[in-house]
Amino acid sequence: MRRIFPMVVPMVLLLAACTAPLQQPTAGTSTPAKSSASPAVQPSEPPSSGPGSQGTGDAEPSAGDDEPGRFAYRCGSLDASPEVQLSSLAEVWAATNYTRMASCEVSYEGAEPFEPTPREAEAIATVEAQSPGATDDIAVMLDVLRLCTRVSEETGQGGFEEASRGALRAAADFCPDAPQGKIIAAWAEGSRFGDGSHEVGDTINAGGIQLIKSGPAASECSWSVTGSDGSEVARGGLNEAAKSIPLEAGQKFTSDKCGIWGKMY
Repeated sequence: MRRIFPMVVPMVLLLAACTAPLQQPTAGTSTPAKSSASPAVQPSEPPSSGPGSQGTGDAEPSAGDDEPGRFAYRCGSLDASPEVQLSSLAEVWAATNYTRMASCEVSYEGAEPFEPTPREAEAIATVEAQSPGATDDIAVMLDVLRLCTRVSEETGQGGFEEASRGALRAAADFCPDAPQGKIIAAWAEGSRFGDGSHEVGDTINAGGIQLIKSGPAASECSWSVTGSDGSEVARGGLNEAAKSIPLEAGQKFTSDKCGIWGKMY
């Protein structure tokens, strides 16, 4: 009997432990276990279509409707480099030797007969509105494109000074993003002009002007302003040309061997 008793006591204690209720943690004293589960993955947002997106949208092409290969551009240089043949205005503007180009000749290489695009038709209409005799659409468009390429000598042969106001206005509207776009627009509106006699309010704008680009014989520059009655209002040479010269509508401005004049800003 004494041998069995030591074995009974441990068994009773074991049964008591198994049947005892589990002790609940006291409120406010336990720390909840951290979850190891990953947070829920949110669905990705669609690509932005706002201003920062890469979409092309309906923006106007930077070189008009000048489809590559439709026109050919043969451009000469000022430094005796070989001529280059390019296929669009964009290629002309992006050429590494653009600033060394003298001028470009443009020819039509597209399907016959020539059918102007909507923007080309607008350019042609602009020229014809101011020059009723310009009836050859392709010739008009080739001249507009030539003005949009590169003109190194603004007052030389084939320069902006020789171009009609209609052709300059058409070129300014057709290729505003051209490297010379602002210069073309200034010639078109009469706020940039060369030597000669000009009626203020007609071929040139009223306002203050000054010599902005001296000619090769600028040391002999002379200019004068006369009123509508022919009386002299002002005159001067190269030194005075660098200052503001006020012009009023109805006056005549005349200059010789000075260069290119422009509006004071």
